[in-house]
Amino acid sequence: MKRHILIIFCMLCCALVPEELPANESFSSEMSHVAGGVAMAGVITAAVDHYYPKYRHCRGKIGFWISSAGIILEQGVEVAQHGNCKGQLLDAASHVLGSAIGAFVTDRFILSPVINDFSSRGKSFGLKIQYHF
Repeated sequence: MKRHILIIFCMLCCALVPEELPANESFSSEMSHVAGGVAMAGVITAAVDHYYPKYRHCRGKIGFWISSAGIILEQGVEVAQHGNCKGQLLDAASHVLGSAIGAFVTDRFILSPVINDFSSRGKSFGLKIQYHF
């Protein structure tokens, strides 16, 4: 329960950023959107794996689509309020790229692999190898 309260508190703090901050389209600004996409999709993918085990076979897709849909909706609101469609589109594209990276890496390399049962291709599974130094 304490984790949920902490997550909600952090989300509210991020949402209360003053609008007077200058926006730019620099490399570091877009990399921050990529990093946000990686983090958001990774957390969503891990949450699906932990809390909804019956959807483990498509947890990466769920993490990617929820993260991407969220930023597209948010950037759409920004365009409606302030304009600057080019800048908002660049921010959304950067976040979607980060979401793809975060969901893929979390699904394939961080979380334990699962056995997939495809009716057309049969069963497949992944292998996780660890080596401690």
